Amino acid sequence: MSDYVHSILSESQEQALIDAIIQAELHTSGEIRIHLEKTTGKSSAQKRAKQWFGKLNMHKTTEKNGVLFYLAIEDRKLALWAGEGINKKVPTNFWHEIIDLMLNEFKKGHFSEGLIAGVEKTGKALGEFFPRQDDDTDELSNEISKS
Repeated sequence: MSDYVHSILSESQEQALIDAIIQAELHTSGEIRIHLEKTTGKSSAQKRAKQWFGKLNMHKTTEKNGVLFYLAIEDRKLALWAGEGINKKVPTNFWHEIIDLMLNEFKKGHFSEGLIAGVEKTGKALGEFFPRQDDDTDELSNEISKS
């Protein structure tokens, strides 16, 4: 694990996040990913989240219902990027609620707990709007992406 990732997540915390993604996706056809990188460089967190959403092929999900949690660790920046399918269905302030939920935990130094809370709340919304079907397949990796 990279030093910058290790600075906020232990291996067991990383596994707990993967497990939270797996659990959240058991109830939805939606796809959740987390991407961590050291810094945004000269870009905004939103721009980097959008770029990584594309690089991770999250725009190619069948129902356009992928959600990316993007964190630039050294910059202390967070962004969420969601596919057009889910953005058409969630309330306008939904993503702000998730970010606020996560930031409240981050401020206490609880990074993995904040991410897990965000994943769980996102999974519930995805389950409501995109319930899992019998023939549903996991379209994307549940592993945490790092650069």
